[in-house]
Amino acid sequence: MATFRDLEHAGWTDKAQSYDDHFASITRQAIGPLLQSIGGIADKDLIDICCGTGDLAAAAVSKGARVVGVDFALPMIEIARRKVPGAMFKTDDAEALDIESTSFDAATCAFGLWHLAEPDAAICEANRILRSKGVYAYTTWLPPEEGWDMFDILMTAVKRHGTLDVDLPPAPPPFRFADKSEAKSVLESSGFEAIDVHKHEALWVGANGNQLLELLYKGIVRAPMLIEAQAPKARALIKEQIRSNAEAMSVDGEIRMRWPFLIVRAAKK
Repeated sequence: MATFRDLEHAGWTDKAQSYDDHFASITRQAIGPLLQSIGGIADKDLIDICCGTGDLAAAAVSKGARVVGVDFALPMIEIARRKVPGAMFKTDDAEALDIESTSFDAATCAFGLWHLAEPDAAICEANRILRSKGVYAYTTWLPPEEGWDMFDILMTAVKRHGTLDVDLPPAPPPFRFADKSEAKSVLESSGFEAIDVHKHEALWVGANGNQLLELLYKGIVRAPMLIEAQAPKARALIKEQIRSNAEAMSVDGEIRMRWPFLIVRAAKK
């Protein structure tokens, strides 16, 4: 049976270009505040872990950093190389990086912990490759009770017409690192201190419910897997519920959905 990691890797390998065309417009909104949380990076060595198609790397290069980006999906790396010739990119495993210890002044992970089978190992690896007092910062989505409209709509539709008990491999708790006390505990046990946490919000704007479904299917891995694992009748009802609930939010022809996220910043002891 495929593991959580297998499905994530296959999904992002398949959706690299569609992610860049659709979902990256949301995640790009976190780049500015994430880099701001690190502080000055000019003439510093920065690694972007789970770098995706290179948008954060491009922003860091523009600020004068020497940047390396790593991701487990080769198509993501290939797009990043074309987009950001001023950085170096390679495929690598965030949970066991093929990088020498104490190589970087700063490390970032933009929404990557969400997609890892062993996120604790990835945090320990970030600590290992940082120099003394180096800075680590990550972003992660906040749960629906914090205002994540899309996730609330998705879960409402699935629970009403389908089931969460589907034939998919078990996944790590998705909002674990959005819990401030849990984040602090894991970071401290991994060798970090001076932990700082701030809430931010991205925004998606669409015209109709079909555009939200397109975003889910072309820019996300786990949500469409959950929908497609349902019985055919339930699947159709879930999609229709997502469309109608999204369109119920329309004001003057626009659907505006909040995507709240947390920025967590820490320094290596």
